[in-house]
Amino acid sequence: MIESESFMTSPNRFFGGPTKDFFVSMLTRDIALDDAILDLVDNSVDGAMRTRQDQRGTEQMYAGCQCRLTISGTTFEISDNCGGIPKAYLENAFRLGRPKIDLDKGIPTIGVYGIGMKRAIFKIASEATVESHSADAAVRVTYTGDWMASEDDWYVPFTELGKDATLGVKITAVTIRPEISSKFTDPGFLDGLETQIAEHFAYLMKMGFEIFLNEKKINPRIVQVVDGGAGSVRPYDYEGVTDGVKMKVTIGFYRKLTREAELEEATQEGDQPVDKAGITLICNERVILHSDKTNQTGWGVASTPRYHPQFRAISGIVSFESDDASKLPVSTTKRDIEHSSALYIKALNRCMDGIQIFTSFTNKWKGREAETDQYLQEEKFTSARTVALANSEGTVVRGSGGAEKVFTPELPKPPTKTTLRRIAFSRETSEIEQLGLALLDNARALPGDVGLAAWTRALKEVGKP
Repeated sequence: MIESESFMTSPNRFFGGPTKDFFVSMLTRDIALDDAILDLVDNSVDGAMRTRQDQRGTEQMYAGCQCRLTISGTTFEISDNCGGIPKAYLENAFRLGRPKIDLDKGIPTIGVYGIGMKRAIFKIASEATVESHSADAAVRVTYTGDWMASEDDWYVPFTELGKDATLGVKITAVTIRPEISSKFTDPGFLDGLETQIAEHFAYLMKMGFEIFLNEKKINPRIVQVVDGGAGSVRPYDYEGVTDGVKMKVTIGFYRKLTREAELEEATQEGDQPVDKAGITLICNERVILHSDKTNQTGWGVASTPRYHPQFRAISGIVSFESDDASKLPVSTTKRDIEHSSALYIKALNRCMDGIQIFTSFTNKWKGREAETDQYLQEEKFTSARTVALANSEGTVVRGSGGAEKVFTPELPKPPTKTTLRRIAFSRETSEIEQLGLALLDNARALPGDVGLAAWTRALKEVGKP
């Protein structure tokens, strides 16, 4: 609010700064509750990255690092053992917005704007404390209701603490907002949060980072693709470096091809939300989009077909890595992408190349899916994140100066001649249910199963076994 006296004494200047209400009440509307909690876990990961820099590149870089969430209608607490906030970071950590990001250069974080922790706290609590124990500083910062409501006092009070054996951060909601408390009592919300953590931090957890929700350890959900070796089904793989950002696109099959009966079920009931099909987008090992089936990852763009349950076996990843988080194509919520980013557009084109290869394979083998089972055995599946075909067997992308490589698989083709023919026709639901009950003792049997049973019975009646 502009004071009249200052306006009169400075007639050619208006105050252009923010209001605290903007951060406490307005900015929190732009982020979902689960995303706010994921932001807090992200901060724990950032702490682990700072303390484990000397172990970068090792398979279990974050072994021993933990983040623990305790959530109920009356409790919200998140704590970690990831090193705490170093003294040099403290003042910036509690400012509403980050004036400088050079402290985290050289660390593969995704935070740039300096609002994540504060926005999450304001979203959840009307009063909260933050305790940090690092090697060179230990403080407790207190957010009170009066501080959040005051437009005059921008200084956050803190108390220096004694040394603690565990170096880390603990955030406690002293008073949970009523609308948030009701969500914390919903088992569906907690189940959904567990799933999002399992997806978003999957690749960090594979590197040893542990996350607990109400004392339950969360297991990672990673994307897998089949690599059967030469002469079999192999994934499409691209790797490149642009402006210091490493990009990788790997697309393939994560399961056997969709059968006709399964396709009928998906068409009737809608594709299942638990499907692993689609493309997962990762920035600095955090999942931004999981199993996406939209134009954000190339489906339905230009000549690339839209996602359909027929393509339920196709999966893959797009990943970006950089020690400069400002170069990553990620939004302020860390759960969406910056669509105008040149890096994202380049990766999108590679996604489309990969999708077209495997949708084409699916179309060519339509009606003969069982014949491809030999190529899609479980023992041939591997983590898409660890596929390195572009580097080991790929070719250099023209015009890249050697900075980009791509491996395009030669997939098996169906025999040109076949005696198989597809039969398709429609009948009333009541008739299908009647036959299903008579032939399969199941009035709710899938139409495809009923048709096959009727065909088999007819063959027997004409004398063919």
